[in-house]
Amino acid sequence: MRKATVLFFAIIGLTLISAYAGMLKGLTPPPLPELVYPSGENADITGKDSLEFKWILYSSAGLSSTDFRLYKGYNTYKDNRIVKADVDSPQSYYSVSADKFEDGQIYTVVLREVSLAGVWGDYVYNSFRVIKKSE
Repeated sequence: MRKATVLFFAIIGLTLISAYAGMLKGLTPPPLPELVYPSGENADITGKDSLEFKWILYSSAGLSSTDFRLYKGYNTYKDNRIVKADVDSPQSYYSVSADKFEDGQIYTVVLREVSLAGVWGDYVYNSFRVIKKSE
């Protein structure tokens, strides 16, 4: 009887440890996206209606959305924020109206992935200057 009780608690203990390990695995942050455009120093929107931001998702499995934010200048303070959007996964682009941009101004885009478990990934940043010549 004693061996059966020990075996019973050993099985329950291993089951709980296995379940806990599975929960920890599910809480790992999602991989970083790679910003494809604009990824350089300048973004020319002369004659365009919008600027389309594009990125690569290296693993869309288990992702809920991409937190997209656009700021005027280098500082990512709330007062400088122009756009904040949750882009549903697996979509990997977002367009912002050209009216939101000024010629010669620096802007910073920030991306961050959110998993289905609610875990936030690290930030990806890129600052760029907008070229918007009048026609």
